[in-house]
Amino acid sequence: MAIIQSERDGVFIFKLEGRIIAPEIEEITNTVQNVLSQIKDSPKLVFDFKDVTSMDSSGLGSLMKIYSDIHPLGGTMAVINVNKHVKNLIVMARLITVFQNFDSEDDAVWALLNPPSDPSQ
Repeated sequence: MAIIQSERDGVFIFKLEGRIIAPEIEEITNTVQNVLSQIKDSPKLVFDFKDVTSMDSSGLGSLMKIYSDIHPLGGTMAVINVNKHVKNLIVMARLITVFQNFDSEDDAVWALLNPPSDPSQ
């Protein structure tokens, strides 16, 4: 498993490669926690699954943990290039509404930087 980190306009992109399974998920957690420790505003994270070959429930749990860490801070996250296997895991875990899914990095970055306005305000 490998992870390549980049940043665009305050949105942090994590390109994941290989198998997202225990015990390799610790690398994802440590990398993301390192980034979060440096962010002062609401975190905006994108996870790119283009080069992910498989993921198990521990990988999904790792993503849920990241989401639960950033959500109280007003943070948002998105996934892109999700293959059928990973999408099935997300759907089966009923997390399809938690993880915003986009077709491209550009779409995800734009959406995280331009959230829909709240009509109740």
